[in-house]
Amino acid sequence: MAELSTAAILQPGQIESNDQGERIGRSAGGRMVQLRRRRADRGFVVTVDAEPRSEVPAEVLTHEWSAANSAFDRLMHEY
Repeated sequence: MAELSTAAILQPGQIESNDQGERIGRSAGGRMVQLRRRRADRGFVVTVDAEPRSEVPAEVLTHEWSAANSAFDRLMHEY
């Protein structure tokens, strides 16, 4: 995953990826959004550093790569 120092300097709307496809970005609203592989279980987790809202979760767990990418894009847009 990207280093914390990299995460700290991301500008709103900017996204960084590593070789495994994990992504970290800063949403338009200034929130950090991460997509990473789960370690203990199969699948992916997408998180945002914000309180969940009724219409948009702050964490998404999925087994599908395409669903994880869609969730990342949605959280980048919604938060």
